[in-house]
Formats: sequence, structure tokens, C-alpha cells
Amino acid sequence: MRFGAIDIGSNSIRLLVGELSEGDCWTATLDTVARAGEPCRLGRGLHETGMVAEELVERAAHLTAEFVRRARSLGAVHVIAAATAALRSARNGEAVAARLGERAGLPVRILSGDDEARLMYRAVVLGLGQRARQSQCVVFDLGGGSTEVVSGVGHQPGRWNSLPFGAVSLTERWLPGDPPSEETIARARGHISEVVMHGCALMPERTTLLAGVGGTVTVLASIERDLADYDPALLEGLWIDQSRAREIIRRLVTASHVQRRELPIMGEGRADIIGAGALVVEALLDRFQAPGLVCSTQGLRYALVRLAAEEWAAKG
Repeated sequence: MRFGAIDIGSNSIRLLVGELSEGDCWTATLDTVARAGEPCRLGRGLHETGMVAEELVERAAHLTAEFVRRARSLGAVHVIAAATAALRSARNGEAVAARLGERAGLPVRILSGDDEARLMYRAVVLGLGQRARQSQCVVFDLGGGSTEVVSGVGHQPGRWNSLPFGAVSLTERWLPGDPPSEETIARARGHISEVVMHGCALMPERTTLLAGVGGTVTVLASIERDLADYDPALLEGLWIDQSRAREIIRRLVTASHVQRRELPIMGEGRADIIGAGALVVEALLDRFQAPGLVCSTQGLRYALVRLAAEEWAAKG
């Protein structure tokens, strides 16, 4: 049967329609029927006003409704729409979720940080397969307004924290300038490192498997593979040695907006925030003394598809 998931994030809104084989919803094979994503920037200006701006709500409502329509047209029998950091932190978050749900014709849930971290971790470990299921892992989801970091062993998540920044919020507050100056980069790097060290203080000192999801990670992996177009089949599980990862990060952080846009893989709505995202990856590599970075393309929406299947089964 087919199920749908819509992940309403701080930077973009993503759709997944998946088909699950018979069996337990959390171990069954999940085949991708369709996936899509569009920039929306719900988190833009949120740190200044505490509110999601009206024009952003309208675009988000349009995209959410369109993705629900698309999922149902592809045969999804149950669709979950879930929002994360932007609506979780905005003073008008519940009102925005209600408006999106009214337009889309289904409720929009605002996930707690705990639920988001737990679901994301399970999705990534399932996607990476045997090597992740038998390893001590640290998994992170680098979004527009927050970064979820979860440590665990195999499919069992352990400690987690939601760091209070993402690629959008960091860019707005810490990385002005095009390109940013060395002094600006140094200040941003220091702030990010301090928050990461404090927020992850109770997690393992090191990990052999550091896996990330989100647009920043897929850009790093695409550059490593010299891809001009996004191809999850070529990126899922891709390993980037830490020295090579740092080289790519350095390129992205110091580049101008025009130079970033010249990279074939750089999608709309990513070039201006990729430097901040890259600095977060760098800080996580440092904190966990990781030998490298593993790219995952199966983040929150993959878990939401499995959750949709679980809820459908529970209805009998």
C-alpha cells in the first residue's frame, strides 16, 4: 500500500510517497514512488519577530495543499503532514498549522523536538542498513531553524538534543556579507562550536559513524561525487573522509553567492545559507572526532511514511 508524508521545515517543504511491503511498518521494505521539495523559508526573520510572516504562510499553504493533492493522486491511502522547528518556536505556530491544514484538507501536526529526533534517527539507521544497525551512531538533521543530534546504538536511539540553530537562522544572525569576512566566519565558527559542545555534552566523546541528513549534507556529498543533479541512489550512504569534507566546507564558506550558484548541484534557496550549514557540519565532525561523514537521504519524511502506515494498520 502507498502512504504519503509532508515535512514542513524551516527552509523547505518536502513530499514523499512510499510503498511498503507487507509486515511490520518499521522493518518492511519502503520503495519510493515520488519525492519532491520546494524552498519556502518559514523560518525567515523568526528570530527577530517571533512570528511566521504572512507571505510565507501563504506559500506554505499552497505547497502543502499541492503536495497532499499529489500524494493522493498517486494512491496514498493515508497522508501525514508534520511541521518542525519554525512552527514549534513561532508564537503563531499553532495558528499557522491550522491554516495549512485547512487549505490541505488534513491536520498539520507540530512535532515535539523529542518526536522529531526519534523519528529522524530511526529513518536514517533503517536507510543506511546493516552497518548502521550494528554500530554506535551519531545522526544529525541539519534544518533551517534547528539541528537535531541523536546518539544511539543500532536502531535504538539514546541521548538527543535539538540545537537552537539551523542554516537559515545562523545565516541571518551570524554570517552577513557576500562573501563573509574572515572575522565574521571566525565569530560564527566560535558560536556554533560553543553551542554544539554544550548541547552535546552528555553524548559519546567520539563516534565511528556520523551520519547527516538535510540539504547541506546532500550538497557536500554531491560535490564529492561531482554530480550535477540530485540523485539519492548515488548519495545514500556515501562516505566523505573528514579531511575531504573540511576542504569542501572551506570552499563553500568562503565563496560568494555567485560562486556558490555556479555549482551545478546548488538548488534555488540554498546558495545563501550553505556556508552556515557547512560550519555546523564542521563543528559536529570536531565534537565527535569522526573519521568522516556519511550522507543519508532518508530523513524525517521516511519515518513519517512508516508512521502513516502504522496508523493506517491500527485503524484495522
